[in-house]
Amino acid sequence: MVVSLVKDYVHTFPYPYDDLWFKMSPAFRFLVDSGVIDLEKGAEIPYRCEGVDEIAFELDGPWSGSDYSGDDITESNQRSLARDYKDIVIDSTRYWGHSPYGLQVDVYFGWGENADHAMDLAENLVSLKHDYPLYDEEDNSKLLDERAERAWDGYMESDIASDIEKRLGIDLDLRTDKAGEIFWETCSDHEIYPEAEGHRDVLMRGTGDEEFQIDLARRVLEAQGPEFPDYLYDLTDLGYEVLADYMVKQFEGQCPGQMSIL
Repeated sequence: MVVSLVKDYVHTFPYPYDDLWFKMSPAFRFLVDSGVIDLEKGAEIPYRCEGVDEIAFELDGPWSGSDYSGDDITESNQRSLARDYKDIVIDSTRYWGHSPYGLQVDVYFGWGENADHAMDLAENLVSLKHDYPLYDEEDNSKLLDERAERAWDGYMESDIASDIEKRLGIDLDLRTDKAGEIFWETCSDHEIYPEAEGHRDVLMRGTGDEEFQIDLARRVLEAQGPEFPDYLYDLTDLGYEVLADYMVKQFEGQCPGQMSIL
């Protein structure tokens, strides 16, 4: 039945193939038997192989997604597997539309000198699909960090600066590299780490809390200082307290031992 499905599907393409189609490698057959390759879904000419008479089969499992499907695990799995098995898989990531990503193999998968490597990949794919779904925990953590950095640069910095201004009346400049470093240090000290959200988003739980934002404001003020003319008219009571603490520290640093006169 498997052979007839492949044969019938291939005949829908204007690309003739020889008897290789009836000689699926052990690794390829293992993927078919395990549900990673669904022959009934057919195959496609890889978009990146223009002019090449080659048909690819999509690999179905926790390594496929897009802007509207998948999550941090599928995205990490896809790029890690494409990295480790780049000589035998096709990275089907596309950078248009909904930016889908996935993995494919061609009809030569599992033959020749890469037979053992292909079987190793097949066993990993089946395990990911049916057992534990995460391939590389270190890369998954790195991916979340990358998402968090993009979120900070994209919207989190301005959101947190706006929150601090409302709480304190202080318009801090968080766009500097130094402020970014202080933000991540403050997150670490408050044990705030990136958490996956949705298909490609990230959460930083706790960064909206008053305690965190006041601590961040104190640290940024100490590193960068305020621009007084912009602050004095709109300070909240809490803002006066934070700014007063900053000024006391500055005065102590400039006039050590002289605070008794105040």
